Amino acid sequence: MPRQHNHNPDNRPADADAIVVGAGIAGLYAAWRLQRAGYSVIVFEAEAGAGGRVKSRPEKQTRLGLTIDDGANLINSTDTLALRLMDSFGIRYVRRLKRGMDSMNYLVRGVLYDQQDFDRLIFDESRSAINAMLADQDFWRSDLERDTNPRFIDESIAAYLKRVEAGPILRSILKSFFWSEYGHEIGNLNLHVLFDYLKIDLQSPHFKLIHNVDEAYTVPHGVAQITARMEEEIHAQVLYGATVQRIAEENDRVVVEASNKSGTLRRSARHLFFAAPLHRLTDIKVEVEGLSQHAIDEAGMTSYADGTKLHLKFEPGFHERYRYAGIVLTDTGEQIWPSSTGQGGAGLLTVLTGPLPAGRAAAVLMAGQVLMALDRILPDLSELYVGVERSDAPMSYSGSLRPGELAHLAIHEGAARWTTIGEASGGPLQGYLEGALRSADAGVLRYILSRRKARG
Repeated sequence: MPRQHNHNPDNRPADADAIVVGAGIAGLYAAWRLQRAGYSVIVFEAEAGAGGRVKSRPEKQTRLGLTIDDGANLINSTDTLALRLMDSFGIRYVRRLKRGMDSMNYLVRGVLYDQQDFDRLIFDESRSAINAMLADQDFWRSDLERDTNPRFIDESIAAYLKRVEAGPILRSILKSFFWSEYGHEIGNLNLHVLFDYLKIDLQSPHFKLIHNVDEAYTVPHGVAQITARMEEEIHAQVLYGATVQRIAEENDRVVVEASNKSGTLRRSARHLFFAAPLHRLTDIKVEVEGLSQHAIDEAGMTSYADGTKLHLKFEPGFHERYRYAGIVLTDTGEQIWPSSTGQGGAGLLTVLTGPLPAGRAAAVLMAGQVLMALDRILPDLSELYVGVERSDAPMSYSGSLRPGELAHLAIHEGAARWTTIGEASGGPLQGYLEGALRSADAGVLRYILSRRKARG
């Protein structure tokens, strides 16, 4: 777990090659990469500790020895940066399931389908609708103006599905996916969100919203080990409890002013990497050449969708009985993912759902409904059930685009001394651990190359 820092020595250098605002996984990785490349860096973090939304903790109440990831934790075989980091730090990770159990599964009206059978079911039911969606998908990918094209931002997913006459199973799976991922009904999301995640291939044929589940990994003692190890190496450069209030350019340098218990801090650098949540921009005065006030205001008004994670805990023996890479409950809208393989034989099922009412009662009720659904295909699994814990956290703002809202946030464009990384950068993996790492990696690489070019 990330260390907590309750004091800050303010006698650190006032100038550096780069400043990073925000010490989540993207900010930590950017600072870590810069430091290892020989550049000086200063990190501003408003909280007492680093890590952001990558959080791991011991389970509560029972003594199964499980570590629970409250925040982002999905790691796939294609997540090369996350895997490389864990390898370099000696952090152990394991496949969620044994080989041969790789298919995503869908529980539809009490019947379980693997990916291939589910694809067949979807195509048989809604072939004409899928053909229409495929044509729109191809147009969306080729449309350079799709972020502002009314065709994709003015219509809701629900209205679109009705217009193309999608069948009930197709409507159900899309409703399930976006509810569990973002906590929003499909009547409140526009088509840009749909086509950002949708992948249809008529030659295979397959219909996918969730990618790479066949090679998913879990970290027995929590993904926060990654952020903790990076923080260990750069913590001397982090100003904890420092709330940024102003970012400006002065004499070809970027200046950051922040407040902490000691008063006002002022640091300057050649470049700034903004890795804080976008809504923080409502509290920061930004005076950087190339960034319009309109773009900053638009970004600052961005909001996150709320969601709930349920962690269903099971006694040792769980992994001998549970044998699926993941299950989508299309009837009720939950995604179920196994986790914590390798934690002494005990097990977890992480259930992603939309926002639940506060309190334990709602979590217990939902856990019971999930177990009832699972009992249809694994009738002996509930015998090992121990209890449930919940965690509530904001989802990625990439899924909160309502009909009529623009998808493009341009706060990272045009400013020579400003790079936006992490969730604020957007991108196809936005909201995922690997997406944060890739955006930071790309931003740091561009900075390093530009510095080398400037030196001639």
